[in-house]
Amino acid sequence: MAASSGSQQPMTEDHLRKGESVSGLHAVVAGSVSGLVARSVTAPMDTIKIRRQLQLASELKYRGILHTFRTVVREEGVRALWKGNVPASAMYVLYGSLQFGTYAWLNAAAVPAGLPPQAHSLAVGALAGLVSSLLTYPLDVLRTRLVANRSAHFFSLRRQARVIWATEGPAGFFRGGAWAVAATTLTTGLIFGIYETCTIAADAYSLPWLATAASPAAGLVSKAAVFPLDTVRRRLQIVDAKDIPFFTRDPGAYGALRGSRFLTVAVHMVRVEGIASLYKGLSMALCKSTPTTVITLWVYQRCIRLLEPTQTSQLPA
Repeated sequence: MAASSGSQQPMTEDHLRKGESVSGLHAVVAGSVSGLVARSVTAPMDTIKIRRQLQLASELKYRGILHTFRTVVREEGVRALWKGNVPASAMYVLYGSLQFGTYAWLNAAAVPAGLPPQAHSLAVGALAGLVSSLLTYPLDVLRTRLVANRSAHFFSLRRQARVIWATEGPAGFFRGGAWAVAATTLTTGLIFGIYETCTIAADAYSLPWLATAASPAAGLVSKAAVFPLDTVRRRLQIVDAKDIPFFTRDPGAYGALRGSRFLTVAVHMVRVEGIASLYKGLSMALCKSTPTTVITLWVYQRCIRLLEPTQTSQLPA
């Protein structure tokens, strides 16, 4: 039976809910920490996912998750699983701080709009995702280039940035950026919207299992919904790269698409490799999505609890 909406205290401690007042500074700190922790734990999974996404149909180098893992470790060493970790860590910290900082500010500012709680969380989350993805996108491009490098020789972040600037100009740091922003905005909106829908329903109907499932459900649904956009933008991020021979066994196939736009690459992938090519690496992405979302949201909530003990102590035990 639904609980009355008036005075019932929530069974779940949720600092993302509509109307929650969280210090902007605390939200930035908690978001940064949660992003860094999530990245550190899931970096190897991200490397495997990106390698699978960038592999052309004409290549048979990586066959499945375990085979990709073994091949990378055997040919490049264990450290290769963390290739691109410096820009990725910086991106996750900056992204997390921007995402949750923007969310905290908009969460309070948008209350007068009077949106239903789920719609409020979806809209605020989408806007937070748009801001954070746009400002961190150059780091994402650098991360992809470093991860794509299949040689045992590690490219430095500084070298890769100089190469992009010299051969592609500033635009090289934003290849596929518009679609990435769209995908991230949709993903973030879905994550917050689904998470809040589940936690609100858990409180209303006294379903603790639903509160537990909120984070994994948000991660899985959002990732699967936008994955084709992610795969195509990964291809766009390397298609004009000077170092393309280090990224693939068939650089000519990528070379034929130099300067192409998002839809051109997407249509080419479907025509040449089949529609399944848009979902390369999806299984790894789903495996990564759940722990990433759970870790991010869990660490964020715990950080806010530590930073604002007075507010959280008012909640029932």
